[in-house]
Amino acid sequence: MINSVHLMASKWLLLGLSGVVVCAFCTGGCLESSRFGSNSDTQLSQAELEFQEGRDRPPTAKTLFAMAEILSTQGKDSECEFILKKIIREHPNFLPSYNSLAALQMRQGRVNEAINSISKALQIRPRDPVLLNNLGMCWIVRRDYEKALEFFTEAAGIIPENAKYRANMGVALGLMGRYDESLSLLKLVMPEDIAEHNLAVLRKASESL
Repeated sequence: MINSVHLMASKWLLLGLSGVVVCAFCTGGCLESSRFGSNSDTQLSQAELEFQEGRDRPPTAKTLFAMAEILSTQGKDSECEFILKKIIREHPNFLPSYNSLAALQMRQGRVNEAINSISKALQIRPRDPVLLNNLGMCWIVRRDYEKALEFFTEAAGIIPENAKYRANMGVALGLMGRYDESLSLLKLVMPEDIAEHNLAVLRKASESL
């Protein structure tokens, strides 16, 4: 049971659904992710050291991905995108790079490109629940809630115990006007009063579309 619900503040969501549980892109949830520490200066120093130690051979996908994460936190989107595309080109099976690239594209309002990035990753791993959920989020932004529901449902079918996938199903159903089904799902993953509040927000959002 989820004890609290947080406002999704991501600018790319474009919905204004206060308090609704919606899953954001997870850049490290598909495969391994590389994290060097909590301090960006320490991250940069260690990443540079790894580059120096491996200067006689090409950098690994993990090393490149770590550098892309650093560039992202520094707001250097162009450089970050260049490195992520380099990873995809040279290490096509490293799935976190697709998620990170899609997240960057979504932040910039390039929804079709984000859909394409996630779809390419799903060609490599078709039943990856993180990728499926993230693709559902793309279709939420496109306001194709029926298609979004298909991907959220598939993700939830793979990991039934994942509350955020079921919550996202509830969000899609609410935005489609299927309020009873939406409330039933939301009540499974959050307290009843919060579920009812979220449904009211979803109802208002769906009626204003």
